[in-house]
Amino acid sequence: MVIAVFGGAFDPFHSEHRKIITACKTELNADKVIVVPSYCPPHKSCRITDFSDRVDMVKAGICDLDYVYIDTIELDRNTVNPTSVVLPILKEKYPADRFYFVIGGDSMVHFHTWINPQKVAQNATLAVVAREGYDKLNEAVQNAKKDFGAEIVMLKTTGEEVSSSIIKATVELGLVPQNVPNAVFDIIKARGLYSRYSLIVARLKSSIPERTFKHSVSTTLYAMRFITKLNLNFDKVFLSCILHDCAKHIKTPMEGVPLPVVHQYTGAEIAQNEYGITDGEILGAIRCHTSGKPAMTDLEKLLYVADMTEPNRSFPGVEKLRKTLDRDFEKGFVDCVRACMDNLLEEKNPIYPLTVSCLEYYTKKKG
Repeated sequence: MVIAVFGGAFDPFHSEHRKIITACKTELNADKVIVVPSYCPPHKSCRITDFSDRVDMVKAGICDLDYVYIDTIELDRNTVNPTSVVLPILKEKYPADRFYFVIGGDSMVHFHTWINPQKVAQNATLAVVAREGYDKLNEAVQNAKKDFGAEIVMLKTTGEEVSSSIIKATVELGLVPQNVPNAVFDIIKARGLYSRYSLIVARLKSSIPERTFKHSVSTTLYAMRFITKLNLNFDKVFLSCILHDCAKHIKTPMEGVPLPVVHQYTGAEIAQNEYGITDGEILGAIRCHTSGKPAMTDLEKLLYVADMTEPNRSFPGVEKLRKTLDRDFEKGFVDCVRACMDNLLEEKNPIYPLTVSCLEYYTKKKG
């Protein structure tokens, strides 16, 4: 008997989850794939969808795969369930000649940070699915073998970069997400999942020019690509990005501030007074998304670069900036600030002192 255990939040269940499950069958010759939805994921700092909804989405996504079993052990235990605690219980529950624990390449890169990774390695062979964008995977595999005595097999299947954050943001924006099985999306629609901000989105769409709204949507979805790598909160990223240009169309001068910069300040005021945003981090990100400033938070940096490089932007060098951001976010951010300054100088536009101090701060910090 060959058993493969595949755990995750499944918030929502998407095409890559199904791809991994079928790879367990074809590549590991698994007789059973045990899917274990997380009850309270120890690595998740953001809001998570109700357990029963996530289980139902998994059921819908695998209903035609008779070798897949859903185990609700984490709900039954009703507590935080590190893999090091749950895996030995599952191993006893499902006796097997070969017992695999399946993880993605992103999880493998961070395996050393898990709670008691040595115990995880002692209880199962790790079956790793490589993912795009994680170039330190081979190093992580070797370190796990050396440091924790892990037995590891690499599946030939390579996971694509499908982001649950992008899926959730897409639904929040009233759009149809890619990479979600139809049966899963039916549940999302029927139960109104991922629609916490539908009223804000609807109000914004009716309050700003269509072109600005499309830019805000594109900025929001592009920013979601970086949430996991930067360990940022979904709600803060979503709200700061979708609302960042809520005052773009308002041309009220402000003393000492170039007109193209004014909307970051009036936008923060409108976000607070008209959209009810009270979170200081969100308002702070909106307040400096055009100018930048010294000592920016990761949320502020992300909004700054997403606004500048989202897919609808087209200017010389933007593709290079995007590639740098994917490879090295901090370097990409500094390059974006420098590119902004170079453009202002080339166009002989007024330069706001805060932008100058931003570039000086990060240039000195890098040096």
